[in-house]
Amino acid sequence: MRSFIATMVYELHPDTPADARKLLRAHLVGRRWQDRHEGAAMPSTAVWIRRSAEDHETTDDLHAACARDLDDAAAAVARAGRPIQVMRAWIQVSGAGTYGLAPMARPARPAPPAD
Repeated sequence: MRSFIATMVYELHPDTPADARKLLRAHLVGRRWQDRHEGAAMPSTAVWIRRSAEDHETTDDLHAACARDLDDAAAAVARAGRPIQVMRAWIQVSGAGTYGLAPMARPARPAPPAD
């Protein structure tokens, strides 16, 4: 069995209510998607997961499984009576290398005024 990291970024219709957005994220987290990395929050529409694959499975199989997770989570939100429409999603499945949140540069502090 091999292990992969998948990241997913999704876009919802602009009219999607805040409670539907939160419920979608909760459903994804319930499906083992992570909305945090090392304690830091991911961007609001980004999640990641560590997935295992059988020897006969390819990254295409994992990509399809990730898309199904998003579809299933959105369907659960709709069944709960909340309007939701996933407009598009980006899924990246990788098998090696590094992953994590990008460190953000801190704004430079202005120099103190000269006397």
